[in-house]
Amino acid sequence: MKRSLLCLMILGMLLGAPALYGADGGEVFMDKCGSCHGSGGEAPAFAPTKYASVQWQRFFERDKHARKKDISDKLSASEIAAVSAYLMQHAADSEQPEAAGLR
Repeated sequence: MKRSLLCLMILGMLLGAPALYGADGGEVFMDKCGSCHGSGGEAPAFAPTKYASVQWQRFFERDKHARKKDISDKLSASEIAAVSAYLMQHAADSEQPEAAGLR
């Protein structure tokens, strides 16, 4: 599962996750991630600029989210790939940093 998820994420980053999977990473980030990381959620809020793109890449490659809470039952592999691509595209060191995040 982890290896196929990693392959999907890398493929999504290379080809553009929204176009490949039909999932909009920004939408999934706001809707699904926001349910826990948004206002009133159990997890801290954050913006894509919290990390540099390589840090987001390592976060998803190493499945660090699972250390605190497994999200595989809440997001499909394609949604995770789309969110990963979105966060990397709008990371602190990206050409289009996105400071607006979940509140």
